[in-house]
Amino acid sequence: MAKKSFFSDKSLWLRDRFLTLMVIPERTRKVHKLVIPFFAIKLSVTLVSLALISLMFVGIDYVRVLGQIAENKRLKGENFKLRQEVQLIRNKVDNMEFTIERVRNYAKKLQVLTGQTEKSSSSRKPTRKREEKSDEPEREPAGESGDLESSLQLPKEEPKAESIKSLESRVGGMEIMTITVQSQLANLEDYLFSRRAIAKATPSIVPIPGYVSSSFGYRYHPLDGRRRLHHGVDIVAEPGTPVRAPAPGLVVFSGYKSGYGKVVVIDHGFGIRTLFAHNSKLFVNRGVNVKRGDVISQVGSTGHSTGPHLHYEIRKNGSPVNPAPFLQESPF
Repeated sequence: MAKKSFFSDKSLWLRDRFLTLMVIPERTRKVHKLVIPFFAIKLSVTLVSLALISLMFVGIDYVRVLGQIAENKRLKGENFKLRQEVQLIRNKVDNMEFTIERVRNYAKKLQVLTGQTEKSSSSRKPTRKREEKSDEPEREPAGESGDLESSLQLPKEEPKAESIKSLESRVGGMEIMTITVQSQLANLEDYLFSRRAIAKATPSIVPIPGYVSSSFGYRYHPLDGRRRLHHGVDIVAEPGTPVRAPAPGLVVFSGYKSGYGKVVVIDHGFGIRTLFAHNSKLFVNRGVNVKRGDVISQVGSTGHSTGPHLHYEIRKNGSPVNPAPFLQESPF
């Protein structure tokens, strides 16, 4: 039967209390003994195992912390982008609020220019019966200037926290509203400018000082006695009296016409033309632009005339118009 070695049978050396290690250096050949208690070995193995387990948990925590750090960085980046988006949206809102406020102020100016302020304020004045029957505020009729101003009202209270999509949706709505209002105001502005241009082109002053001897309408002609439509008015004045343009325009005719004598015709635009007949002298030529009050001719008695006077006509799109309403303002 073979003899068991010390290391082949674990029960032999595990029952011993110490483990002796012999170290023999090659140069000195001196034997060094190292006696190690078995409990120290067990303790060391246990400590090493615990250290490895602890290191494993630390490694797991470290990996988790690294993941959290990466996630935090990602969230910080997203938060930074969100803050930038929110700032951009706030800038848009601020710009639109400024634009809307400017449009509101401009709308008020247009209301003053068009005379709608008093009208709207009078329409908003409630009666006592309405106040007694209902506490609800009176609404303005559709089409009044108040609708424009009320559509531009901004919320006075601070809005609650909203998502980016909600804010973008609100901004989109405000942009559409701003574009719509600006378009409406642009149309109103064009209308006002066109009305102003029409008013500027409308004859508004008396061409000469004098009195009206023959009005617009049917009359018996002083030369042949026939009843005819008198297309203008006859204003009696001294010979040589300066005739002035009643509105700015372009001279489209300056010369002699049968029956009218020496004539000047001015085109004021928008289909409005004025005719000045029976002049003694003409001071403007065809193609010349004149201003309101410019001298264009002198009173005379050329053509079919019974005496020195000015025959003055106003035509709108070729049809004669009674000049009497346009003879209210006198530059003399």
